[in-house]
Amino acid sequence: MKIFFDVDTQNDFMNKDGALYVPEAELIKDNLLMLTNYAKGKYVPILGSVDKHFGTEEYKVYEGELTKWGGPFPDHCMDATEGELKIYETTTRFLDRHDFGNMEFSLPNYLVKNRKFDELVFSAVKSIESIPSSKNRMIKEKVYIPHQGGIFFEKQSYDMFTNPALEIVLKNVNVDEAVVYGVATDYCVKAAVLGMQQRGIQCFVVEDAIKGVFPESTKSALEEMSKSGAKFVTIKQVLGEK
Repeated sequence: MKIFFDVDTQNDFMNKDGALYVPEAELIKDNLLMLTNYAKGKYVPILGSVDKHFGTEEYKVYEGELTKWGGPFPDHCMDATEGELKIYETTTRFLDRHDFGNMEFSLPNYLVKNRKFDELVFSAVKSIESIPSSKNRMIKEKVYIPHQGGIFFEKQSYDMFTNPALEIVLKNVNVDEAVVYGVATDYCVKAAVLGMQQRGIQCFVVEDAIKGVFPESTKSALEEMSKSGAKFVTIKQVLGEK
């Protein structure tokens, strides 16, 4: 199965007033909107990752990247703040432009598996399986109400695979291709691509829909992703435009 994978397109990363703004991230917003709309129109499942931090003693061991626990990054994407919400351009379910942010299907990072964890994973798998493909949507749309929302995996570090739900879902729906975009190229995007490539998922990184933090580490990240077997494409190629 082919998916679109949206990496951390949240207010704190994408906006100039965000707590951990990625330089020039706002310049890719139009392309992100086109990718989101294309995936929805073609009934391609949208999965992704979102940062979610708490800054409490309970989460200290998992949030080592925060400055307050000795890490390099200031508080960002904190629980129940505007900063953790997704930007309008990549929000997959909303009523209007002023009603968005919390309508996606998100899976918390259950570090200890339990019944609730299993139920959420099962629901995510069933949601993806219920999406009719574009080839037979004309037949199926009469009997299906397609799941138009994205499925996002919460994490407390740059590596999305620290959320055990992700790997389970990817395996259960047999993902073998992923169109990847978002921020930041030299951190979470790189980790997502390398992680999926290691698991046999061919990644197609949309080079004009990603942004990095530092020029040197971004260049290095692009090289690492290429060496892992990831391919680089443009948004026009993804959309089938010449």
